[in-house]
Amino acid sequence: MHSPATQVALGYLLAEPGRVVFVHQIREDRTLAMAIGAHRRIEIPVAPWQGFIRGVPVPDPITWIQAARGYAGQAVAVRVSTDDPLLLQMLAPLVAEDRAQEERMRLEERIQRLRQDVDQALDIYNEVRQLMDLTPERQEELARFLNLAQSEMQRLGQELKALKARLDQTSQS
Repeated sequence: MHSPATQVALGYLLAEPGRVVFVHQIREDRTLAMAIGAHRRIEIPVAPWQGFIRGVPVPDPITWIQAARGYAGQAVAVRVSTDDPLLLQMLAPLVAEDRAQEERMRLEERIQRLRQDVDQALDIYNEVRQLMDLTPERQEELARFLNLAQSEMQRLGQELKALKARLDQTSQS
């Protein structure tokens, strides 16, 4: 690498390699993070080094290291961007756990939204049932809404079941 910023950052990381956690994507919830671009082709416009502390970009590694002193012992999330197939092959197992965790989080968020949608469909179903009891003259019209709410609950339930199965599958692997 012909980037002094990257060399300084790598020196910092090599001083305490146990703190380094390779990640697929840098999330804002990471306290300490840096992105290193190691591209051989010049047509890929990626900064050789970017640092973040608590989601805030830091302009250079020296400033980043000084600011990171306040977070001694914290893991440093490192995202490596490269076009080198050998380096990508070596990094794949290191970022696999982060990818799996990211997938689990995405599935859990989707399951939570689906549960809210099921609750909403159930509320609509109950409301329509009450309206049917109160207004017998609108039975035919309300029956269509009742069928829509039932089919929506069934569809959401099936999707919820499938997502739970995927979540169980990712938790086991």
